[in-house]
Amino acid sequence: MTRETPGVMITLREIYDSVQGVGDSLERMEGKLLHLEEKSLLAVKADERSQDALDMAKEAYKLAKESNEAIESYQQTKEEQKQWYSRTIIAAVIPYIISAILGLLYILGN
Repeated sequence: MTRETPGVMITLREIYDSVQGVGDSLERMEGKLLHLEEKSLLAVKADERSQDALDMAKEAYKLAKESNEAIESYQQTKEEQKQWYSRTIIAAVIPYIISAILGLLYILGN
């Protein structure tokens, strides 16, 4: 009597083909993972450059703001100097005008 075993018979060739298929799949996955790793490294480097650019932009904004404040302060000082100069000229001319008027009145009165 032959004894029959229940189940499916898998030949060595089928096992070999399956192992080869898994190996090929692993190689493709490795290639894709390497590609993904390269891309992620590029993304990290781009992020670092972006952060550096942001820091430089913040510093440039700070310098521009300070320059703008300095320019506004300078302009305000120049305006104050112009007003002071005008007042000084007017204050210096007033006595001469009054003297001229009084001199004319004196001359015309005689």
